[in-house]
Amino acid sequence: MFKGVDHIVISVPDMASGLEQYGSIFDRKPDRTGEMPEAGMLTAHFDFEEGTVELVQPTNDDGPIAKHVGRTGGGMYLLAMKVDDIQGTLKELRSKGVRLIGDPGEGNEVTGQVFIHPGSTGGVLLQIVQA
Repeated sequence: MFKGVDHIVISVPDMASGLEQYGSIFDRKPDRTGEMPEAGMLTAHFDFEEGTVELVQPTNDDGPIAKHVGRTGGGMYLLAMKVDDIQGTLKELRSKGVRLIGDPGEGNEVTGQVFIHPGSTGGVLLQIVQA
């Protein structure tokens, strides 16, 4: 089932300020940066031996990152957890009544991203990632 943390996503209202803040804390520059226009965000990744910290800044006012920043001012947006068998994990979570987002349904292959709804986790959006 769950094997550990894959990555953490932190929303920031301004990427330059976020890079200055986290770059200072981590004492390094990001390993890669980019833009995902289709998702409405800028990204910066700090890769570590056991996972990644990703900063995201919204580039529009109507996407989920923009809504998160508007609601919270920025902060932890998502925790992605590695699993050894995504199909088996989803089956077990369904049996427990855990609310899922992006679940393709029993017997269907996972082709996109799957999340555990924040309503099932006390407010944290959990992504399930095949290790």
